[in-house]
Order: sequence, then structure tokens, then C-alpha cells
Amino acid sequence: MKRTLRSLVFTACALAGMSAFAQQSGAVRIEFQGPGGHSSSNYGRTSAVHAAGRAVILMQQTLPAGSYTVTNLTGGNSVNSIASDGLIELRLRAADATAYQALVAAVTEIANAGAAAENAFRNVKVGDLTAGAPAWIRATVTQP
Repeated sequence: MKRTLRSLVFTACALAGMSAFAQQSGAVRIEFQGPGGHSSSNYGRTSAVHAAGRAVILMQQTLPAGSYTVTNLTGGNSVNSIASDGLIELRLRAADATAYQALVAAVTEIANAGAAAENAFRNVKVGDLTAGAPAWIRATVTQP
């Protein structure tokens, strides 16, 4: 009897708490692009992977716990180069569609802030060129 009662109480608690779980989730992809280069001859250039790392740190500081999972963080072309590309793939979770869109907007701001932080650290401004290519890091957020 006690065991059945415990099972019923547990089931009721589990059903009552279901609304606390995320009702909307989705994938988000953040791509960072920069000039890249060789690590010795182009030392000091902006790095797309560094911008991605800065964005992840900002996510940890800004987004609510449990609202996102970083599923992939990658970039670069080789061991001895400055990364011209960086990629973060996320899963976002929110209580409803409105909260989900607010989360996507926050991630977009964070991605741009991560790129801006890397540009500022390297003293690069939008419009600067290096070897004829854009010297600054750019971030693009998409929902595949």
C-alpha cells in the first residue's frame, strides 16, 4: 500500500511539474568570419575562434542556466594558423515561442559582442583591411 501511494504521489508530482520543462527548443548556428593568417607572419590578427570563445563566455555570464547547450565549438584551418572561421552550434530551450525568440535575440547580441570584444582586443575597427580583406571579425546567426 505504501509503495503504491509513493508511486501515485511521485507520478502526480511529475505531471504537475511538467509545465516547468521547456516547451520550445531549436538549433542555432553562429558563424564567425575573419582574415585568418599564418601564426608567425600574421601575429596579432583577429581570430574567429577567439571571438567564438569570447561569445561562449558571455553566454555563461548572461543566459539563464538550462536555456542553452553548446553542442559544437570549432574553427580554424590548421594547428599553425590564426583561425579565419569559427563556429558555435547551440540548442536553445524556452517556455514558449515568445521566450524562445527573446533567447535567439540575446544570442545574436552575444555573438556580435563576442566579435566586437575580439576586434577591440586586437584594436581593429569595422572597415579596416589587411592584405585587401576585411580585418574585423563578423558574426552571423542562423536557425537551420
